[in-house]
Amino acid sequence: MKNTKEKPSGRESSTLSDGTEVNWHWGVDAVKAVNWDAWDAFLTAAAQPSVFLDGRMMRALLQAPDRPVAAVQWKRDGNLIGLACIEDAKAESVNLDGHVQSERSWFSGISKLLHGKDGRFQFRVRVVGTVLGSGEHAQCWAPTISAEEARRLLTESVFEPHRLDGVRVPRVVMIKDQPILDDAPRQVQHRGWTPLEFDPEMLFHVNPAWNHFDDYMQGLKTKSRTKIKRIMTLSADFELRTLSSDELAERCDELIALYQGVYQRSGFRLGSLHAEELLTSKAEWGDDFVVTIYELEGVLKGFQCAYVGREETEAFFVGFDPILRKTHAVYQRMLVEFICLGIERRSKRVNMGRTALEIKSSVGALPRRLMCEVRFRNPLFHAVVNRYTQGYNPVAPMLRQPWKADAHALTAHSELHAL
Repeated sequence: MKNTKEKPSGRESSTLSDGTEVNWHWGVDAVKAVNWDAWDAFLTAAAQPSVFLDGRMMRALLQAPDRPVAAVQWKRDGNLIGLACIEDAKAESVNLDGHVQSERSWFSGISKLLHGKDGRFQFRVRVVGTVLGSGEHAQCWAPTISAEEARRLLTESVFEPHRLDGVRVPRVVMIKDQPILDDAPRQVQHRGWTPLEFDPEMLFHVNPAWNHFDDYMQGLKTKSRTKIKRIMTLSADFELRTLSSDELAERCDELIALYQGVYQRSGFRLGSLHAEELLTSKAEWGDDFVVTIYELEGVLKGFQCAYVGREETEAFFVGFDPILRKTHAVYQRMLVEFICLGIERRSKRVNMGRTALEIKSSVGALPRRLMCEVRFRNPLFHAVVNRYTQGYNPVAPMLRQPWKADAHALTAHSELHAL
């Protein structure tokens, strides 16, 4: 790479070996610097209606303080050929042995050494993709750019010392999230990178013929319908209310406190949600960013939020009093409400993320395996990590099968794997 230059505006430009121009737009300055109409038109032309690459989402993330986020564009002869969301973040692994299984006897020993006495392993990482979301939201390329060429352009770009406010660039890059189809083994997509697989993403396919919640219920087996009815009975005492912009501004700190209670129990953490993201998301998305609170006798007990895109509803984050998970089925009710929102807004599917797999499968979500790839700046350390990660796989999830054999979800799920 050559001709790298830094500008105080938060914009950095460089030229790759083949003459391709790469523009990095960091932070709040990028909100005005990027042509967002062209950005969104490029996504539409590429038939990639990603919620997390949507211009509204990018602007919301770029405005959040303490989030080193960049909107990256590749251009040739002034024409846009590719774009990506890139963020420098802190990753934290907690009790990795509980989330993966290995065919190699030495894996557990090395894992314990890395995690230390307190069971935590932290490192900074440059993420190509959305830190707080799962799925194909990392990058988008013009149809004229082959997959091989896109990989080369990305690999040549991401390790250059672009930074925000002088913060040291992470020594490892992670590319998120590529589907693994047809029960295939994970394999290298970007030459010189190491493929990793974690838990699958859970997808709920919405039948376009549905108009009401009862339509959804009719596609379930009798036993599963009974469970959904029990969820509705246990959670009947909640008062659900969608927050306006002003109400969200008043209560966002309370919501984040509830979210942190859930976040702290996760085994692998990559970034964290802050109050600012809620506020900027509401400002950018308006009614398409839906924040619903759960109250018992006027007391806040939980919340959930979702983005409604052109084709998908992205079930984002939740927070709740953990005591109410069993007594009032609060988390299960939230999943049902995400489904209801998807039906109401005529989405093709609801993306439910990659946690609580069994519970999500019980309401009808189906798994899609996802793979990320990592590469370290230090080639020796990369070789060690590549060797270390061979022979491990995610712990096989226990999933329910609630759908009738002729249900729309089973037909629509091209990512379906053996359950």
